[in-house]
Order: sequence, then C-alpha cells, then structure tokens
Amino acid sequence: MNYTDKDGDTRIVELTVASPAADRGTIASERQLLVVEQPYSNHNGGHLVMMPEGWLLVGLGDGGSAGDPKGNARNPKTLLGKMFRLDPEAASDALRTRILAQGIRNPWRYAIDRAKGDLYIGDVGQNEWEEVDVVPVASLSGKDFGWNVMEGFHCFRDASCNQKGLTLPVVEYGHDAGCSITGGVVYRGKAIPSISGAYFYADYCTALLRSFRFTRDGSVTDHWDWKKALDPDGRLAQIASFGEDENGEVYVIGLGGTVWKLVPAN
Repeated sequence: MNYTDKDGDTRIVELTVASPAADRGTIASERQLLVVEQPYSNHNGGHLVMMPEGWLLVGLGDGGSAGDPKGNARNPKTLLGKMFRLDPEAASDALRTRILAQGIRNPWRYAIDRAKGDLYIGDVGQNEWEEVDVVPVASLSGKDFGWNVMEGFHCFRDASCNQKGLTLPVVEYGHDAGCSITGGVVYRGKAIPSISGAYFYADYCTALLRSFRFTRDGSVTDHWDWKKALDPDGRLAQIASFGEDENGEVYVIGLGGTVWKLVPAN
C-alpha cells in the first residue's frame, strides 16, 4: 500500500491479511517498507504496480508547490520526481530502492501492459499541458521524462530548451480540454475484442475519456474520444483512477465512490 499519512508524508507498507480467501480483509500485520518526507501537500503520486521481476514499481511526484522549486525531479539524491523500484525482500533500507527514471512531475497513474510489457505513465502537467509517457518497462532505467525542462512537448520556462537525452511523451492535451490527467490501463479483456490493445485515460476535471494504441516504433494510432459515446448523460465525474480485473476487463473509478465497468453495447 502507498498512502499519504496524517503528516503529509508518503508511506509504503506491506499488509498481511488474516484470511486471504475472505471477501473482506482483516489486517493481521503491517510492515513499513519506506517513508518519504513530502515538502508540500501536493504531487505525492501514490500508486504501486508489480514489475515482472517481482519488485514494486513506485512513482513519486516532485514534492509539490509549482514548477518544482526545489529541483527534486532532476536531483539524483532524492526519490521525489522519480520512478524507482522497491524490493520488499531487501535485507536493509539502503538496498531497498533503486532509481530507474527521473523528470516526473506527478505520475497519476501508471500501468504496465500485461501483454507487451510497456509502461504507460499519466503525468500531471503544470498550467498548460497534460501528458502520457510510454516506454518498455525493461528499458525504463536511465530515462529522463523531461520535467521541469519540458511540460508535454513544450519547453517549460523558455521558448527554447535543451531536449537532448529526454524521453518525450507520446500524447499530450492542453488545458482547453482538461486540467489533470488520470492515467489508465491497456484493455486486454475478452468482452470487447475490438478495443484490445487500446490504452484508456481520463481527466479528473472534465471527465474526458480517451484511448489510443501505441506501437514500439513510437507511433500512436486510433486516438479516440469516447465521451459522447460512453457518457452522453455526463454521469462520469472526478475520475480518479482505473482498474483491471484478472480477466483484463477495465474499470473506471470516480472519487465519489462510483465504479464503472467497460462492457459491450447492448
């Protein structure tokens, strides 16, 4: 579990339930794996996914405020603004984490395509651009996703900037369409074969719902806006996360507690 505690800091803990087969979990034990002090109240990230090797992949925001005033995203001495692996079985805290990539503003959220092994990161922008970054998870080490040199495809502070060595996003959208991206998952279910391989994402503020397909040569195809087709009555609101079940079916989660499932049309 990755959560923000009452002091505003990030905590990653391992919970053990008393009966794994039960419908409702009763916590039997808790083991703290990592604590990261947060300098501000925003940009905490707050997600976990399992890497193929069995490590946890963790993404943390740059620490908050605006514009990364402390330079965390490009500072190799902090976990803030990074994607890093966490080994729950490491013998000591010093061996538990390893930074894999930098230049992240606030990764909300990220997922690994279960079929192809590509990592999709929805990275929340500053004032103008939201973005989706995609790389094979096996090639994540050493990547620099550009913040705070870049915001989306655009130089952040100046009209021009040095983009050498940066991994730019594959998709962006401006704040005319939304204000805070909610990264999703790649559909790998069987109920709707026509959308297999499509990555779904949304926006928290406007509840836009879009998808695209990504190929390893860097091209994006079939970029669709599903809002009118799937939500003609405007019931989607405050989309905070996505989920997928063991069969690869996709769920959309609202902050108010509503969970929607993508299903075939009647």
